[in-house]
This record gives sequence, C-alpha cells and structure tokens, in this order.
Amino acid sequence: MKLIVTQGGRAVARSGLLPVSADELIGYVSRNAEPLVDLLRKCADGTAVNCDDFAFVMSHAAYSCSEYGGRDLGAKRYLPYQLLESPLRGPYAHLRGYMFVPSEDDAINAATLATRWVAGENIRNIENSFGIRSGALTSMFSEAANILRGLSDVLFAVTSPQDPDYLPTSVDLNATSWISEVIGSIRRLAFRLDVGLPEDVLWMSTLMSDGSPLLSRAQIMTLRSNDFLSPDNILDTGKFPALMAALGRPSTQTTALAQQVQASVRSWRVDERTRLAASQIKRLPADCKHVVQKFYRSREKEFEDSLEEIFSCIGITIDSKDDGSKSSYPDFVTTALPHRVVSIECKSKTVGDSVTFSDATDVIRKASVNGLEDSFKVTVCQPYISPDVVRKLVNCRELCVVNAEDLAEAFVRLKLGKITIESFSDWLQRPGQALRDMIPTSSFSVADQNASVE
Repeated sequence: MKLIVTQGGRAVARSGLLPVSADELIGYVSRNAEPLVDLLRKCADGTAVNCDDFAFVMSHAAYSCSEYGGRDLGAKRYLPYQLLESPLRGPYAHLRGYMFVPSEDDAINAATLATRWVAGENIRNIENSFGIRSGALTSMFSEAANILRGLSDVLFAVTSPQDPDYLPTSVDLNATSWISEVIGSIRRLAFRLDVGLPEDVLWMSTLMSDGSPLLSRAQIMTLRSNDFLSPDNILDTGKFPALMAALGRPSTQTTALAQQVQASVRSWRVDERTRLAASQIKRLPADCKHVVQKFYRSREKEFEDSLEEIFSCIGITIDSKDDGSKSSYPDFVTTALPHRVVSIECKSKTVGDSVTFSDATDVIRKASVNGLEDSFKVTVCQPYISPDVVRKLVNCRELCVVNAEDLAEAFVRLKLGKITIESFSDWLQRPGQALRDMIPTSSFSVADQNASVE
C-alpha cells in the first residue's frame, strides 16, 4: 500500500483538528471564499451592516463542524446545554446565506456570544444571556480560536503551489486566490477570540509589564472609546491629559499608569525583536551574520542597501532598482522569485514609530507609474507596520506588507535550506501581512510526496 504525504495532510495532522472537521471547514471556506472576502471588503469600505459579520460566520462554522458533538467521530468538544434555546437576536438573521450547514440553535447562540465577546462587550452582560459562567464562556471562545487557528494553517497549506492531484477534494481550484485572502483575517479572528477585543485595539493586549498584560480588557475598551487606537495616538504629548482621563480619575496612580502605558508603547516589541535578531544571527553562517546585524539597525537608504545585501547573500538577484534615473521607481524589482515579478519598497521609521497606511501602499503607486502594475507588490517595514493598518488592506489584492524581523526569519530559513525558494516566494506573495509564524516549517520535497509504506 502506498501512502502519499501531502502538504494539506501534514497541516491537518499538526492542527489538532479531526480530519473530518478539517475537510468540512476547508469545503465551507472554499465554497464561500468570495462571499467571505466580500464581507471583509464591505467592512473596509464602510458599507457593511456590521464589521463583525465575518467573525460571526467563521465562529459559527467552528461551532458547527464535527469538532462538536460528533461522538462517533472522536469529538471531545461540547457546547453548553443552555445554548439549545431559540437563537438570540443577532447577525444570523441577515447572514443565513453565508452560514455553515447544518445550522443548529446552540451553534448560532455560541457564535452570537463569541461575536459580542470579540466586539469587547462586558463579560457580565454575555453571562446573563444564558446564565453561563464566564469560565465556561471563555473556554468556549478559546476552543473556537484553536479551531480557526488550525484552519488557517491548513488553508495556507492547501493554497500553496503543488500538484492539484494532492489537494483535498473539498478544495475548489477556482477559489484558491479568494481563500488566500481570508487566511490572515481568520488568524486575526482567532487572536481576538483569545482576548475578546476588536481588531483595531488588538495590539494593546500585547503590551506587557513584568511578564503580564499591562492593561485589562476593560481599560483597553475605555481607551478605544476615547479614540486611542494606535501607538501614535497614545504617544501624542498633546493628548496625555485625555489619556490619563481615559485610564481613571485624577490621581498619582492614574498619572503613573498613563506614563507606564506610553513607556510600554515606546518599547513595544523591542525586547521580542532583540531576542529574535540574536537567534537569527546565531543560526546564520559567518558570511551572512554581519548583513543581518546591519539590516536590523539600519534606516532609510542604508536599510535599502542592507536588504539588497541580504538578497545577494541568499542568491536572489535584483533586476532593477531606484537609482534616481526614473521618477518614483520602486526600491527594487526582481524576477528571480517564482510565480510573479515582484516590486519591493522599503519603509523605515525610528524605533517607537511605525509604518503608516500611506507608506505601506506607496509601492502600488510607484509600480503603476512605471508600468509595473501587473507585478506583485511588497512593502518591507522597519521596525514594523502600524497595527491599525493591516485590516485596512483587504482591498489590496496585490500587496503584501512584512515586518523586517519576519522577513529576516524567512531569509535565515531559506539560507539554511529549511524552506525552498518556492515556499519563500509563496509566503511573500500573498495579500495582507506575511508573518513568521506562517513560514513553512520545512521544505516539502518530492521525496515527501512520494513517501510510501508497503
């Protein structure tokens, strides 16, 4: 008997999902990929009935699949019995055409509560809907997060370049480009289900103090209601009195907390970035160590030069670059990556600042005015993209933004032979944000595909 190891099969095995659940969810997203993208785009352009409609339908899919109640299939998850009542008033009324089938009352109610949770509603209000305690609710939300996180990994695998014969039969080959557009949103929804926050303030949950979250969920929602949505808002010295007012009544403790929040935002991700850089430099061979060191500390023209050096170090040639001879030309254009011509723009800020929406999308304009509108566009962000930008890029089907640290990790794995140039190119040429936790864990070789046992 010959067993074929496929990318999708490997991803399912690692996801923790039952194979039947994974197949159901792949089929659901595949059949509905274009309508799901439409929900996201309506939110981005301000025409959505509710920007959390996507959150509802994906949570509902998680609660409706065979992970729940399929005892004969090995399911170990069960929804609270209190949810078996008639569905609450909620988004299901106008989303029936988007929903997973079959649709049971308990799954609808669970998804409704999950949607309220990720919108930031007070947990006590959610408890009172069915008399379910907060511990059971947050456990239920975390289970959906794990299912959707696993699903995003599986979808990434099945939309990677491969022989169509190795794809699950639930994948519609005509829908793969649409599927690619929802993967990032599914992954961010999983994070939102973990912490119970709207997408625009999700980043605040990563602000830490002595290893613990600096701000409570309630404090983050109060900051949001006072229009403190981005790092730049919080660091605006003219808004410091408003920041203190949002965090509590006037007191020395409130002043200290506001100062601590600003300090934490200034150093946001710096420690993580420092640890990651050290790990990458340690793993690299001697001929590339200094290049990555320079890449991390450089800005502006030096940042562009260091990125070019990294390309050279890993054997990727640059066809043309912004040498001043052409107006508004992308920093780099390369045909050395599989699949597409790629136009690359470098955007850098000082540590504490972040790359804005205007900066992130500048490469689209530069590519278009130079006859490169059919190329795939990439913006490399130093030190990182502003956290409020990624959700605004849903209409940019030809643009990927990537933080310098994530790109450096991909470079390291490519240099060490942990991934192929095809895998690297596929990771970089997907719309949205390229994250290091979505880099393939290893090359998927012909030998893997032909693995067999007798």
